[in-house]
Amino acid sequence: MLDVYERHRGDVALSELLDRFIATGVARTKIEAVLDRDPDGTGSIRDRVTADMANHLLAAMGVASNQTAADVRRLRERGAGGASTTRPTTDAMPPRTRDSS
Repeated sequence: MLDVYERHRGDVALSELLDRFIATGVARTKIEAVLDRDPDGTGSIRDRVTADMANHLLAAMGVASNQTAADVRRLRERGAGGASTTRPTTDAMPPRTRDSS
């Protein structure tokens, strides 16, 4: 599975990569386990695929990007939108408006 990923990394879209994984005859649960594997501590295969997709998408829009699997892992572990929707405990409450009682 890792060999399939390395051979086709960056050459195929995610859906085609998944098709190639499925074509190996490996059970879906094992494919999922491989995608979650982090062979060298820099991020899972799923994180690497996500970073590759982000870099390709940004490049197509003319934006230089060097997203890494470690970057994706940090974002995933932090949680989607957590930084923008959660007020830090040390932050003061916003001032009350006239309409609020």
